[in-house]
Amino acid sequence: MKKTLLLIYIFSTSLTFSQKILFDTLKVDSNTKIIGRYPQYDKKRTYEKFNFVIEDSISIENFKRNISLGDEVKNSIENPCFKLTIVKNYDEIGSWTINPTQKSAMTHDGHTYKFDISQIAMLNSTNPFDYVYEIKEFKSKSEYQEYLTAQKKNTTFLFDYGPQFKYEGSFEIEFKKSEEFSSPKKISEYLEPFIEKIANKNEFSIFYELNEKNMGDRNQFTMKIQGSKKIFEKLKLKKLKNLNWQPTIEDAYFFYRK
Repeated sequence: MKKTLLLIYIFSTSLTFSQKILFDTLKVDSNTKIIGRYPQYDKKRTYEKFNFVIEDSISIENFKRNISLGDEVKNSIENPCFKLTIVKNYDEIGSWTINPTQKSAMTHDGHTYKFDISQIAMLNSTNPFDYVYEIKEFKSKSEYQEYLTAQKKNTTFLFDYGPQFKYEGSFEIEFKKSEEFSSPKKISEYLEPFIEKIANKNEFSIFYELNEKNMGDRNQFTMKIQGSKKIFEKLKLKKLKNLNWQPTIEDAYFFYRK
């Protein structure tokens, strides 16, 4: 699911350190939200007390002017952490990881800065927020898009982490262990030129899973190929069979105001 917001940090001089202003390039409209929330994987909701949402344009502009970072520090991420997110048109366009105990924040570009948690600590009292989310499986991009369109008619819907569907599906080929096929690496090197006659290099992947079959039978290597159904149908290798075509099924996360 990842999407980034390109931000320009403005440096201003103070007595102790220069501050980098967040959200400088954000263009605010009626579809813009700034959300602070505990991450969905935090079952204990550790920092739920900081949850907030800001939706009106004037308040967002004030937030933009006042929220700031301090000096850069060593990268670190608390577990659990707190998320500061920009949502626009049902899309999370920027997200920052706040470390409340360490008093720092990791920005979208992977750098960590001092961060004063008091800047957002009281927003829950004036802009309270809570949410729920669902995880849903999809068999195709079109199926996902149809469901997403329906969610946008739901007034509580906020944003989603959608599936990528980079590959249409996957299949397997079993190789008996031999001098020619002595390792997954050698098999991958053998397979690549054959598949590249059917698809571009970035349209497939080959890998070896330590699954039940491979762990139980060390006299063979079952390789998995991810890509299009066209590869499965057109790849012809002497004395080898393409097996177990499986269409891709991917998860999507949908977030709603509670």
